[in-house]
Amino acid sequence: MVPTPQRLAHWMAILVFATSLATWQSALGQWAENRKIGPFQLRSEFALSDEQGQELLREMSRLQDDVEQMLGLKTGLDPIEVNLFRTKSSYQNYLKVRVPEGVSRPALFVRGTDMGRVYVYRHWGFEQDLRHECTHAVLHNTMPYVPLWLDEGLAEYFEVPASHRPSGNDHLNSMKKKILFGWKPDLRRLEQLGSLREMDGDDYRESWAWVHFMMHGPPEVRQVLADYLYDIQHGNLAGKLSDRLFAKHPDAPRRLVSHIRQWR
Repeated sequence: MVPTPQRLAHWMAILVFATSLATWQSALGQWAENRKIGPFQLRSEFALSDEQGQELLREMSRLQDDVEQMLGLKTGLDPIEVNLFRTKSSYQNYLKVRVPEGVSRPALFVRGTDMGRVYVYRHWGFEQDLRHECTHAVLHNTMPYVPLWLDEGLAEYFEVPASHRPSGNDHLNSMKKKILFGWKPDLRRLEQLGSLREMDGDDYRESWAWVHFMMHGPPEVRQVLADYLYDIQHGNLAGKLSDRLFAKHPDAPRRLVSHIRQWR
């Protein structure tokens, strides 16, 4: 049976009402999931009861400890609000009145005056976006500031499941290919980037490469990163990481290239 124009209009009205109702319910805090996981106050418009959802919750519960242990940081105690949305439209409607500049992004971290907040809508690969933004939240819950390139490099590192961090990130093969074509790292250039709008995919990959080198490379290089993060966290004069690194290891760019090329 072909629907009449009146019936189609009736169905569209029901659909619009249902969408508006879902957004209104979320705005009032009527979420399908509402639970505390480590520092995260999680609110979700969709259930996380299946195997995939449960694994995501386990990863979130370990994320802060992983950041603390791998970076030698004492992580913060302030809560972090995490909001998961069922659809892109629900996400955008929620952000329009709260963070309008973020509606075009699939995921977002906002450092508020009371707490950090993460916003993500369900899409293919949203788990990776969630880990990425939650890493930002943990870092900014821990330190007064994080240089942009390092903030993104660390988020890129921790955005994959823990078992994939050393060797399972897609950036590894991408960087190996770039090295074959003569790519050279330039940490000082990365340090000059002042906003996300200035960063492209190559910048994210290089930021990840420097982080990977300092996390899995020579112990003396890892110590430079640990000392740098310690000084930031404790309010000491930190300066630029490149100045510290190149003062002790002038050949760090060459060693980075060798590290990525040989890493399996």
